[in-house]
Amino acid sequence: MNTTDLLGLSPLIIPALAGILVMLAGAFRARPAVLHALTIGGIGLALLSIPLGRSLAPRDLTPLLRLDAYALLFLSLLYATLGILAILARPYLQARRRQGEAFPALLLFAGTGMGVMACSNHFASFFLGLETLTVALYVLLGYLRDDRRSLEAAVKYLILAALASGFLLFGIALVYAATGTLVLDAAARAAAALLQEGPAAEASWAVAGMLMLMVGFGFKLALVPFHMWSPDVYQGAPAPVTALIATGSKGAVVAVLLRVLAPDIAGAGRLAPLLAGLAIVTMFAGNLLALLQTDVKRLLAYSSIAHIGYVFVALAAGGAGGGRAVVFYMLIYLATTLGAFGIVSVLSAEGDADADDLGAYRGLGRRRPALAATMTVMLLSLAGVPPTGGFLAKFAVLDVAIGAGRWTLALAMVIASGIGLYYYLRVLVVMYMGDEEGIPTMPSPAAAPLGSSLALGVLVVAVLAIGLYPEPWLRAAGAAVSAVLGG
Repeated sequence: MNTTDLLGLSPLIIPALAGILVMLAGAFRARPAVLHALTIGGIGLALLSIPLGRSLAPRDLTPLLRLDAYALLFLSLLYATLGILAILARPYLQARRRQGEAFPALLLFAGTGMGVMACSNHFASFFLGLETLTVALYVLLGYLRDDRRSLEAAVKYLILAALASGFLLFGIALVYAATGTLVLDAAARAAAALLQEGPAAEASWAVAGMLMLMVGFGFKLALVPFHMWSPDVYQGAPAPVTALIATGSKGAVVAVLLRVLAPDIAGAGRLAPLLAGLAIVTMFAGNLLALLQTDVKRLLAYSSIAHIGYVFVALAAGGAGGGRAVVFYMLIYLATTLGAFGIVSVLSAEGDADADDLGAYRGLGRRRPALAATMTVMLLSLAGVPPTGGFLAKFAVLDVAIGAGRWTLALAMVIASGIGLYYYLRVLVVMYMGDEEGIPTMPSPAAAPLGSSLALGVLVVAVLAIGLYPEPWLRAAGAAVSAVLGG
């Protein structure tokens, strides 16, 4: 490894060093403001180092990591998500008197794991990045150790994440036995070739390995029928940690999944029936189960399940267009879901308990018009209503599904989206038309902290800007996917 490689690795090295620095500062009893500044500074430096990597890409930094347009785009999205989460988490932790160095350090280490996953070109680096992220999440989920629900969420996630890791490891072993390589693109191409015309024994290993990999990815993405952990964990976790699981964690897993499936997406599409089946059951189960929820965090959990189903519609459609739709959809999904959970975090920072009951949002339009307007934009984007980015994201997925002749998938997506419209509008009705009687005891309305207000403002502008002028974002998604699919 030379100096150029080290410069290329700087987006991964900086968050890790910042996490260590935050731990050391905490050991010397640095003030919470100093710890917060170090965290934001580390994430900011990591973002500023990404243009440097763009001048070096495409480049294999080590046998395990690849720096290309695809990795750089996901690094930008994931680190921007991490920075906004760090800003939103501070008032939440202040309200609970949990301002030590552990939370920001773990957040930075989680970001390091996500960054490694985005750059992974090898199953070994993918698994190391995934476990770095997952171990940080174990602790973050149980960070409020005096809260029984937080500890319960941590234990549930620990057990099911360990199970998912077992499936992933076994699947990796079988794919290696069939193909003789752990390099993602080479292993995926070899597995695709074996599925077409390889020897019976090796083909069976490849099939079993790919299926076990899909089970592992299914757990991580909360695909149906591997979704049952998601609502309970989302409900019990601290609000900023819920946002991290719903956005950064899923974004990093999708980044790896697209690399693994790239040869099949660009080629014969032998996995398309499996992907289409997962998409349909996930879309309908997520939206139908969300109809019954009165807990906002559980409602958004089922909403995120449904949105991953929409992503799988694009994966099943295949081709360069399908890959571009996946990346574009994830871009919108990250901004919108982060904004929705950001509102939950801001409201939760004003009391001792998370603002997850729907009753806490009754009359929000009169009490906190700015927060209600922000939540409105996010919910309309999740529902796919113009002129938000969510409308164009769903339109892009429908376009590639119809173009690929997947009419059943397109029709299923339209129906599922129609179902989802009900529970998003239900929250809006409660915010603007609900009677304020019976609202849980809450502090007097106060302005949100400046940092949180700016972070939410940036997300609103991003969601509306993409909806009104999507061309630059579509071009960026197309260039990123070309680096993976080769066209």
